[in-house]
Amino acid sequence: MILEYKVDELSVQGAWLKTLYDLIEELNCKCQTFMEEKYNTNRKCFAPVRVVKIFGSNTLLSWLKLRMERYNHFVDSLNSQGNFSASIFEDDDEETT
Repeated sequence: MILEYKVDELSVQGAWLKTLYDLIEELNCKCQTFMEEKYNTNRKCFAPVRVVKIFGSNTLLSWLKLRMERYNHFVDSLNSQGNFSASIFEDDDEETT
């Protein structure tokens, strides 16, 4: 499975990203990070969007997603404009039995 986060760099606290990377490392998951540019309608400019793809088992990714959603309550108290989204995809290379 793949868990993908798209994080608006201009509106998310750095602590949120650090926590995400710390949990990925703790769970021994593999991840890919790359940057995209997306037009931010609130700021009327192009803003960097960090895309983090995390590869692992269903159980680990579900637990990671739950932990980040719970942690988001804390981030919301610090940053009312945090924008991110998460999606889980089936990995085409995995064999199903």
